[in-house]
Amino acid sequence: MAAELFGLLSAPVRLKIVCALSEGEKNVTQLLAHVDATQPNLSQHLSMLYRCGVLSRRRVGAQVYYRVTGERVALLCQAVRDEQLAATARAAGPRA
Repeated sequence: MAAELFGLLSAPVRLKIVCALSEGEKNVTQLLAHVDATQPNLSQHLSMLYRCGVLSRRRVGAQVYYRVTGERVALLCQAVRDEQLAATARAAGPRA
């Protein structure tokens, strides 16, 4: 199960989507501001994440809002983001 999740999140766009949604529910328009992708490409990734159970969605009129389904995925995304920030800080070296 963990390997499947890592495989699913190995695509940078999908990882960015999950990270953006770990901050709270968003619709496609809001996600486009966080993720460097075209609307059709973003929709394909959202659909895959939804089908795999990583995201849930709800419709309000014409808008579809997405959110991360489980806390584990959000925690994993946060851990990856924290490690990336720490690695960037280490690469920058000590500041005077």
